[in-house]
Amino acid sequence: MQDYRLRELFKPSMAELGLCMYQFECMIQEHLPELFVHFQSQSFHTSMYASSWFLTIFLTTFPLPIATRIFDIFMSEGLEIVFRVGLALLQMNQAELMQLDMEGMLQHFQKVIPHQFDGGPDKLIQAAYQVKYNSKKMKKLEKEYTTIKTKEMEEQVEIKVP
Repeated sequence: MQDYRLRELFKPSMAELGLCMYQFECMIQEHLPELFVHFQSQSFHTSMYASSWFLTIFLTTFPLPIATRIFDIFMSEGLEIVFRVGLALLQMNQAELMQLDMEGMLQHFQKVIPHQFDGGPDKLIQAAYQVKYNSKKMKKLEKEYTTIKTKEMEEQVEIKVP
């Protein structure tokens, strides 16, 4: 739990999940700007579809053969694979998602995406490793997120003090 950041994901505040959502959203903004704008226009928040990806490492998203392949990579390489697979899924589904409203996108994530790789995980894993993942940038985003959260906490304290 410690080595893979999972302990932090499941603490009551779920602060680590918030960080992952922030980092993932920044990756979408950078790599898939049109989809990012579409998601925003539909008020389709990252946490609406991606929270379970990080909390379960895709075990509740895909059939077991695909989920276990992703989990194997996770055990070897850590949380980076969740970011890679998530972005690969969005890239592969961008054209369809751009045509849908919020309800349609939710349906697509629940009904279509889980069965896109019934033939096996190879295509998805190959696409995931094509995703550019920059560890330094992720660290920078972590610092940004911490600063934002610290500021929010300070503002809350200011509001409470009469």
